[in-house]
This record gives sequence, structure tokens and C-alpha cells, in this order.
Amino acid sequence: MPMLQTLLAAFVISGMILVPVCAADDLLFSDDFENRSSLGDAYATAKSKNGAWVIQEGVLVGKQTESDHGAVIRTEFPFNNVEIDFDFRIQGGKSFNFVIDDKHEKSVHAGHICRVSVLPNRITLGDDKTGSMNLEVRKQRQSNDLSAAQRKQLQERLQHTQKRVAVPDLSDTWHHLRIRLDNDVMSLFLDAQPVATLKSPGLSHPTKNKLGFTVIGESFAFDNLVIRKLSP
Repeated sequence: MPMLQTLLAAFVISGMILVPVCAADDLLFSDDFENRSSLGDAYATAKSKNGAWVIQEGVLVGKQTESDHGAVIRTEFPFNNVEIDFDFRIQGGKSFNFVIDDKHEKSVHAGHICRVSVLPNRITLGDDKTGSMNLEVRKQRQSNDLSAAQRKQLQERLQHTQKRVAVPDLSDTWHHLRIRLDNDVMSLFLDAQPVATLKSPGLSHPTKNKLGFTVIGESFAFDNLVIRKLSP
């Protein structure tokens, strides 16, 4: 699988590389999952029974272990405009999300600001803040009492806050994903090729502090997670 270059001037924590932002180095976080079997203190999990998240032979492996929600793993640090790189392999699982949150934001469910959702044959970019995870929108989505006009308005709002693209079958082979978040624009690159761009107001939410994977089904592998601050 492709290996991302290790960057210098880093603090090593529990096998992970975690560095402060400074003028000379835009690296915020990096993990190649090598030389250890435990997740380490930089990660927190939720909706994850024993075995949902493990490190096997230098790769992070996740699977859903609770019927009502995908298995969640997150790391926390402050950031805004970023470029996120990682390798992934779909090993029979249904889908995974890479989710970006502000844990203090109360206008959305669970602090969700935006996400990239990956299925074997489809990828979706989503503005959660003004779209599907906005509390008002979420309430409407769960309602059975909307009029035809309200349903149409809801669908239009969701369409404007998402970008969905078909991709060739991604199952059972390693792929590389790059997510670039620059103010109100999210761009996606799959195996170094541009595949989708979403422009939506919620993406420019100024305070973001939590990110990571949610997996649905069994199982997925992840490697070479690198997060860099975008240069102004």
C-alpha cells in the first residue's frame, strides 16, 4: 500500500506523531499505526464493543459491533482549514464516514459539521451543519407530518448541502483519499484524481476540534492518516 512520507519535528505519543502548529511546519497529526497493538491515548471510541477497533500488523481495522450505530473513533485537537490524507480498504463493510465535528456546537446533532461518506460504489460529501445534522433539518427528516411543500423544501436543502458521485467498485483493494477543507469548499481526491467538490456555507464553521471514522458493517482497514493545516 502507499506510504506517506514521515515528517520531522514531531512529538511521538504512544506510537503516534502529534505535532504543534508552527510557521515552519503545517503538520497537525499523523499516524501510521506501526509498532504497536493498542490505540493509544490520542483516540477515543464510542458505540464500540470489544474488538470494534484494533491495530493489526500496522493497520487500523474497524467493524460495527452495535446494531443501532456504526463504530466510532475520534481524535481531538483544534483546527480549521485542513488537508486530510489516509489509505483505506473496504473489507466487506457497508460504508464508512470521515466526520469533522465541533463538540461545542449545539445547533447540530452530536456536533457534526461535515463529512465524507464512502460506499463501495459511491462517495458523498456533506455539509452537516446546514444540512442533514442541523437540528431543525433532522427533526423534519424524522417527521411524518410534513406537507408536500415542506418535503420538497427539505429535499432541496439537502441537495444543496451534499455532493454525491459514483465511483468504480472500491472493494478489497487499497485506495488513497484526500479531503481538502478550505473555508466553505470541500474537495475530494481519490487515488490522486479529483472526484468531487462541494461548496456550502456550513463548511466554513470557524471552530473544529474533533475528527475521525465511523464504520458501518464489517470490516474496514485504514492506514497512514495525515492531517495538515492549509497554508493561507
